[in-house]
Amino acid sequence: MRPPVARWVSAVGIAATVALAAGAFTLSFTALTDLATNAGIRADLAWIWPLIVDGLVVAATVAVVALSGRRERWYPWLLLVSAAAASIAANAYHAAIPKGTVMPPSMAAAVSSVPPVVLLAVTHLTVILTRRPEAVEATAESVLPDGTVPRPLTVWGLTRAVPYPDGLVMLVVVTNLVTW
Repeated sequence: MRPPVARWVSAVGIAATVALAAGAFTLSFTALTDLATNAGIRADLAWIWPLIVDGLVVAATVAVVALSGRRERWYPWLLLVSAAAASIAANAYHAAIPKGTVMPPSMAAAVSSVPPVVLLAVTHLTVILTRRPEAVEATAESVLPDGTVPRPLTVWGLTRAVPYPDGLVMLVVVTNLVTW
């Protein structure tokens, strides 16, 4: 058994984490806002782009903790790694291009595609977070009103058939994020 940690050690660790997170967010926010503007997003709306990218990192991190012990935990991990990679790549790209350089159209398209992709991803994450854990487990025995048992859908080796009130069944398909 590990010895307990003194409260002041935890407090210093938490304070350092908050300070580092604030600094990292500020610098990333500045770079990503500039990148969004350079990609053609209106200057008065460009500040939203870093909130979407880095906000997904925060949302996915919280979801990983919230889904502890559940099979669906892989999805927020995928979002966390993907969003962190996107943030790192975008910050690096911003640093690599000279100030005033026009962004190539393919990169501007990639930057502009992030908000709708994140919308799809967090919508699915919300479904996972709000679904009762026992709902997925109970599906094998689900019976439709006519007495038939639904055949589950298998996507990438994952099977899901989620029962809803009145015996209806909805098949949940894993979101496939495509990057180019």
